[in-house]
Amino acid sequence: MPLHPLLRRLLPIALSAAIVAMAARALYSTLHHVKLADVLTAQRAIPLGNIVISALLVTTLYTALAIYEAIVVRFVEGGASPRRAVLAALLAAPIGHAIGWGAVSGGAIRYRIYSAVHLPPLDIGKIALLAAIPYPAGLGLLLGVSLVLQSEAAGSLLHVSAALARGTGLALLGLHAAYLLLIATRRTPLAFGRFRLTLPPPDLTAVQYCVGIIEVCCGAGILYLMLPPIPGLSFVVFLGVYVLSILAALASSVPAGLVVLEAMLVSLLPSIPQAALLAGVMVYRFVLEAVPFLVAISLFVGYELWWKLPRQRRRAAALKAERERREP
Repeated sequence: MPLHPLLRRLLPIALSAAIVAMAARALYSTLHHVKLADVLTAQRAIPLGNIVISALLVTTLYTALAIYEAIVVRFVEGGASPRRAVLAALLAAPIGHAIGWGAVSGGAIRYRIYSAVHLPPLDIGKIALLAAIPYPAGLGLLLGVSLVLQSEAAGSLLHVSAALARGTGLALLGLHAAYLLLIATRRTPLAFGRFRLTLPPPDLTAVQYCVGIIEVCCGAGILYLMLPPIPGLSFVVFLGVYVLSILAALASSVPAGLVVLEAMLVSLLPSIPQAALLAGVMVYRFVLEAVPFLVAISLFVGYELWWKLPRQRRRAAALKAERERREP
């Protein structure tokens, strides 16, 4: 029996609320004794040099996303300029991450930016879809690498055997190898009933994986720099912990994985003093999420004001007319 339409709309919201409630309860039971003064002291103990390096990592992350979006726009051949693609990436990524449901909210931002120059909705949809691929590709690949290279430490953190951790990592890497093999050999679209899925070409896939690795490693690097040094916690091991926490946060569908990310980190990193862990996550969120979000909002307001100028509207009308003349 099919679900009632109202139930289909409410079920994901209810599941997300349940996940947040469970995470919040677990977090409170673990951290209720932590004093705010201890958290602030731990924040002040974070070296200024680490914060400067984190700012450089944020810049690297969004530069990679902007370059990738320009490549995607050129691949789609919709007619938008590279500058507009860079603007779309710098707006859609941080706003989509902060609001939640990044593919939807980021897609809405992209629609606003690209439709202003009369890019067809189908092309905008392709751009939004391709823009969403690198992050999960990077998460899956790096999780597999971390579990294979540091199976002993990963198994200890996850409370499973090293063999299980290594086997899981090899399975993940096998899935990515199978996907890459499909990309390299398949030339026709995949058919799912009436639905046809055209796979990206090998060169674009390579760029997607590179961008995904950069995005995940930069995010993990920022959080790693915000935490106190822990013996035995190498960056490769921490990378696996970070990816698992991010996946749990994404599954919750909560904006920025609020509370869920913290709960996972507290569970997976019990050796880190709780005040220091909470302080590090707070600074991490400020550097990686809050600052880019505020910058993106400022850019979006500036864009809206600039686009309303008559000169820009006339240029868009001329571009639309030129495109219509070229169409058969």
